[in-house]
Amino acid sequence: MDISPIVLFVYNRPWHTQQTLDALVKNELASESTLYVFADGSKLNATEEDLKKINEVHTIIKNQTGFKEILFIKREKNYGLADNIISGVTEVVNKYGKVIVLEDDIVTSTYFLKFLNDGLNLYQNSGNVYSINSYMFPIECKEATTFLSYLATSSWGWATWSEKWKVYKSDINYKSVIQNNKFLKARFNFADYDFVSILDNKNSWAIKWYYSVFIRNGLGLFTTKTLSKHIGAGEDATHVKTNFNQMELYKKPIKIELKETIDFELNEKFLDCFTFTKLVKFRNKLINCFKL
Repeated sequence: MDISPIVLFVYNRPWHTQQTLDALVKNELASESTLYVFADGSKLNATEEDLKKINEVHTIIKNQTGFKEILFIKREKNYGLADNIISGVTEVVNKYGKVIVLEDDIVTSTYFLKFLNDGLNLYQNSGNVYSINSYMFPIECKEATTFLSYLATSSWGWATWSEKWKVYKSDINYKSVIQNNKFLKARFNFADYDFVSILDNKNSWAIKWYYSVFIRNGLGLFTTKTLSKHIGAGEDATHVKTNFNQMELYKKPIKIELKETIDFELNEKFLDCFTFTKLVKFRNKLINCFKL
């Protein structure tokens, strides 16, 4: 197998960073994987406590072992989450042709790397598949399988190729058209979830990635059993402030088969997670999940 490099983005959350690394290094392909760690620089108004946490994160990275190679890139200034991710992903994916992406508040199954590497290798020649995604919201499905979705992108454990990442656009030229046309607006949203409103968030790299794939009618590969889990909710989080319902990590490998069509039965289950009834039930917990 041609193993993809991993990029991990960290800042000032030592506990979360340690949990992320502890889970990642247990992956069966960890010892064969090159890990890039991009540590954002401190803010100009950083407190002594902030600087202490940043240094703790750096110490954790320097002491980490278990990977084929670890390349630690410390930013000289504060890029901010979006610019750090865009710059880091671009640098690594252009060098290797593909990349696996994690942030410092995502814990993974031991089969996370295998799933994403398998997906990258199997779908590398699929013109309309832009992202391999390891995270899944809670859906009712006994079988561990994969499916294509027009939601396409995710930010909680994902992978892509250089040719697909090249379509990333920082300018959302069709924003007003999508916002003002009820049919395009409905198509851009996912069930009852208001993705359109996030188009106004200038700091969201994730909505720009979603938009860039959307205007090309692209698809993403997902699994019915989650292989990554978000642990970063809290007051110190950049976006997600409260906890929300998640599936437990799946502890078995998931076989990937090449799909050429959308499985509407599985997409119906996926869409159900974002219907008005369920959004109302935990809307205050889910409202910021994609405002990344």
